[in-house]
Amino acid sequence: MTVKSGNHSLAKFLAFLIIIGFLYIVNCNGNTVVPDRPLTKAEKEELHKKKTGVKGVRNIPDRVYKNTLKNDNLAGILTANQKVIYFAYLGNCTESNAFLADLENIMSKHSELKYLYQYYPDPQERTTLVTCNKVGTNDCVQNYLLQNCSENMCIINPAKRQLIKIPISDYRVAFDRIYKYKNW
Repeated sequence: MTVKSGNHSLAKFLAFLIIIGFLYIVNCNGNTVVPDRPLTKAEKEELHKKKTGVKGVRNIPDRVYKNTLKNDNLAGILTANQKVIYFAYLGNCTESNAFLADLENIMSKHSELKYLYQYYPDPQERTTLVTCNKVGTNDCVQNYLLQNCSENMCIINPAKRQLIKIPISDYRVAFDRIYKYKNW
């Protein structure tokens, strides 16, 4: 009887080691999501980065789509069949105009970009009147883009309902991002 009891204890011990080893491997694997606890904010952001493959992607809120009518300014950006490079800038600003001229010059050397992007520079006055045609709202696409893209350039991906902000500090950096995200 002692031999059977010893084998039984050994089997329990081996099963325990296998379970501990499995749990160790599962918890050490960064791609594994443990279902018995909610993800932290950092884990959610990391998971979002892995899914999109592009840093800084933002979803365009559903309310913008609901509150934009077909005849609103810039409504076509939301339904375009290509990604859209949108840049709202002060029309009389020499720095912005120089930035655009340099960016357009470097983009013209890469003809494949015109098949992937619609380019939409949007010169503004000091004060821009935004009118949403849906009564009782100011959450239409023009307002959303001016709020999010007026100090940055944005790439809008209508198929994914997402946008990426690109800083406008240097036209070469902006071009590098545009080129990098051409397949996003």
